[in-house]
Amino acid sequence: MQALMDVWMMGLAMAMAVVMGGYALRRAYVARRRRRIAEARRVEAPNSHYAAPAVREQEDRERWGAIEVERLHPLNREEVERLLHRIDEEGVQALSSKDRRFLDNMTLPRKG
Repeated sequence: MQALMDVWMMGLAMAMAVVMGGYALRRAYVARRRRRIAEARRVEAPNSHYAAPAVREQEDRERWGAIEVERLHPLNREEVERLLHRIDEEGVQALSSKDRRFLDNMTLPRKG
């Protein structure tokens, strides 16, 4: 009877060891996973340069609207006016990247 009890206790101890080992492995896995997710998470700093697309479009429109058209060469003036009219009609998203680059170049300060 004592031998049977010893075998039963040994089995119980092994089962508990397996359960505890599994529990420890699971906790280690969850902790590692949380760490990796936290490292990958991108949190913007308060003064970061990130802005929502609508905010960027509004800022672009304001910057482009401030172009001093009268100081431009007549060809550039016509193109800027055409693009600004297009923005008013269709919105900033209607511009191609080439048009955006052109307007951005017209906002750069000129020397001389």
